Amino acid sequence: MKNGGIIFDFNGTLFWDTAYHEIAWDEYLDSNNFYLSGTQKKEFIHGRSAKDILEFLFKKKLSASEIERYTEEKEEIYRNECLKHRMLLAPGAVNLLEYLNEHDVPIAIATSAEIRNVQFFIEQFNLLSYFKEEHIIYNDGKIRGKPYPDIFDKAIRRLKVNKADTIILEDSFSGIKAAINCHVGHVIIVNSNQEDFSSFNLPVIDHFDQFNRDIIPLPVRK
Repeated sequence: MKNGGIIFDFNGTLFWDTAYHEIAWDEYLDSNNFYLSGTQKKEFIHGRSAKDILEFLFKKKLSASEIERYTEEKEEIYRNECLKHRMLLAPGAVNLLEYLNEHDVPIAIATSAEIRNVQFFIEQFNLLSYFKEEHIIYNDGKIRGKPYPDIFDKAIRRLKVNKADTIILEDSFSGIKAAINCHVGHVIIVNSNQEDFSSFNLPVIDHFDQFNRDIIPLPVRK
């Protein structure tokens, strides 16, 4: 078992794309005659799996094929919106990732995004220059979505690291709850949208240069 690792959520954490998701969701909701308040979006959409979101919207259990079809309708809108903008990783993220790679710190992504978006992100951001492909964990519909900790537990198993020494970085309320429920060493909130996270009593950063490198679980050199 290695020392701890570092696990990043992706959307809103490594890629500050909440505004693009908002536009895509607004278009999708409007086209399907749904209405959600800002509070409802924060609670039932941000950071959650496609299955959980869609079953909340349609108020019924959906088949795998229905979830795939409805998800792709919305995500195609989202990807097209992304491509209208210059796509960059979050401020300071590249410097931190390079530092972690240089020091052989195990790192992973644990995202609620579906596979097509993950493939899109890998291509757009050249993620495989920072992360091993098997350490980019996404919700394949076989695990419970956030706020359950399952996706973080899966990332920890893939990294083969000590949970008690692991750090999770998250931006959404459901994702933060999932990270807390995972019982890792540190949970750090990435405030990419100027939210009020005071209820969590956790460290908050709005630039990755603010990440406290003193807590990084550096590998033991033999």
